[in-house]
Amino acid sequence: MSENTAETEIFGAWGAVLPDLSRAQLAVVGSDGQFAVIHRIADDQWQTLAFAYDEESARRIAELIRAMTPMPDHLRIGGTGIQTGQDTDHPGVEWVVATAVVEDADPIVRITGPGTHRLWVVPSTDGEVLGLLNPDGDPHELAEFTSVDGADAFIAMIDALFALQGSRGFAEGPAERS
Repeated sequence: MSENTAETEIFGAWGAVLPDLSRAQLAVVGSDGQFAVIHRIADDQWQTLAFAYDEESARRIAELIRAMTPMPDHLRIGGTGIQTGQDTDHPGVEWVVATAVVEDADPIVRITGPGTHRLWVVPSTDGEVLGLLNPDGDPHELAEFTSVDGADAFIAMIDALFALQGSRGFAEGPAERS
């Protein structure tokens, strides 16, 4: 997002340490009718990873990240990046968590609980469109990534946030900045 005088709304912001030990931040923001998922490593400038389709989609992305990443159990489907499994029935990377914490010895019951939240980073069949989906929700299609590197940075950040299990690294939104 470019710097301007328009007010920027932060729907959610998170920080984590990535596997390479670099500090990273992720935020879902809106300004002047544009909505984006942005990312920053160390003191470098923010980069846009994805553009949300509208404000509702941006808010849903933030809500899902906020609800999903602190859960004690989750299911991760896929490999290391968005190009993983491109020729399969389940390409990309998806995370699944229960909508509520369930105490049960069976991990499937703990993950599916009374319902699930799902977030799926997926390539299109032609590899040109890299999307962020909310498979069980409305809106279903949330955002389009700017590049493979952008999608992979998002995947790395979400994995790092799940590793925190809600213990630290969160700067809760929504908040506003001018």
